[in-house]
Amino acid sequence: MIKTLVFLLVISLMIGCGGYKFQEVIEPLESGQPESAYAYLQKHAPKTPDIPYQFELGLVAHYANHFAESNAALDIAGDIAEDRYTKSVSKELGSLVTSDKLRPYSGTQYERLLSHYYRALNYVYQGQLDGALVECRRATNLINYFKGEDETYDFFGTGFLAYLSGMLFEAAGEWNDALISYKQAAEYYKNASEKTRVETPKDLGNALVRLTRRLGFTDEFKRYQQQYGKSPPRPENTGELVLFYESGYVPAKSEDSLTFPILKKDDVEDEKFVPTLIGRQGMVFEDVELEYLLRVAIPTINSYRPRFSGIEVAVGGVKAGGALVEDVETIAIETFNAQRPIILLRTLGRALGKYLIYRKANKENEALGLLVNLAGVVTEQADTRSWRTLPNQIFMVRLPLPAGTHTLKLSFLDANGRVRGSQSVPDIKINANRITFLNHRTYE
Repeated sequence: MIKTLVFLLVISLMIGCGGYKFQEVIEPLESGQPESAYAYLQKHAPKTPDIPYQFELGLVAHYANHFAESNAALDIAGDIAEDRYTKSVSKELGSLVTSDKLRPYSGTQYERLLSHYYRALNYVYQGQLDGALVECRRATNLINYFKGEDETYDFFGTGFLAYLSGMLFEAAGEWNDALISYKQAAEYYKNASEKTRVETPKDLGNALVRLTRRLGFTDEFKRYQQQYGKSPPRPENTGELVLFYESGYVPAKSEDSLTFPILKKDDVEDEKFVPTLIGRQGMVFEDVELEYLLRVAIPTINSYRPRFSGIEVAVGGVKAGGALVEDVETIAIETFNAQRPIILLRTLGRALGKYLIYRKANKENEALGLLVNLAGVVTEQADTRSWRTLPNQIFMVRLPLPAGTHTLKLSFLDANGRVRGSQSVPDIKINANRITFLNHRTYE
């Protein structure tokens, strides 16, 4: 039994070798060469499609204007994530002996929702608005599934997806569906605001006022107008620009090493011992009391805000500032913080199992015990997988413009609202009584 477990531990060292290097993806992205990043990811595809590779491939393909290929990759990621809610028993058992990195990665709830944002934009850019509406409905179904599965669901990312859905339904002239989505967005933003600190966007209130007036819902119109104020009038022969500005990167997970003391008097086979160990984190004991120092690797995540944290858009004499509609960093950190106690409990349980194997092996043969201990230490790796090319924050500018072709002047702001960079985006076509969608990414 011990030799079999040693073999499993040693074999697990080979897992995760090879594949793509994240630095080789972001360098061409940051230098304005998304096509090169896309080609690199294609060249280094895993033998079997997996997450988060498919997420990364889908997003990079989106920036390289390979919209159909982007959707294909994101669809595969979505299918894998959905399938993995039925866990693989063999992988789960392996992770108990070796590392959490052997657990099937399903993607977080917010990652799965954001994939629908990019899928919807892919359809918009291909001129397939019906396809974008299908993505909106799929996102709504996913949100409803999350809500139904968990009474304490945090609603992270749901406000933004519902808001996007409302705008796309409005662009298609499906006013009732647009109003339903806008109402859901207002509810979801409110539900998540305490943790995400993202307020309900002002333009969302304007949309509620505008559509209840259009649909003749007098009571709701009066209520929303009292709550949000009057919706700005739309001049004749104008259209609307909706610009999503994506800034920086969501912070990556890293590995943290923790040490927990096992004392000579401890009954390590007691099922209640793991909670006892958790309570000893950071405690110091005399050497004479110590039996073993149990070292574990656990993921951690820290804030890493980008240089640019806001946007202003100017078109001729018209100017508008961006509203924060999705704070991916805060959602990522809050999501991890909620999962950390479970991760720590599982990690300590696994490490304790390795220790028991080591102790048994060491009694039989010191050389074998040394091998087991070494294999246990080397394979103790934190699971730091995530969708790393996601932006840190997403801002939105919703701006009425005269019909015609325009050049946008984008001014990128720091956290204090000062302009720290700028860029021009030419040839943006605005059609009368239509909504033009556009997303723009910076990495600083």
